[in-house]
Amino acid sequence: MRNNPYKSELKAARSQRNRLKTISARLKEMSCEWDGVSGWLETESERLADSVDEHLKALEEQIQDWEQGPDSQRDD
Repeated sequence: MRNNPYKSELKAARSQRNRLKTISARLKEMSCEWDGVSGWLETESERLADSVDEHLKALEEQIQDWEQGPDSQRDD
């Protein structure tokens, strides 16, 4: 990793990954708190958590690409 040109990107992405995991977990907790109180808020909290999870998935893929360095970048 010392010679990886994506070192700063990886550092930021890993930090954001950890924060997004926390956000997702908290949104799921919030959703449970609305169970039996407000179906709409329960559903919207679940949707937010799902959206964060999708972003996490994309971020994980990008992290994997950056970890492998510039010679292995995919043409998406």
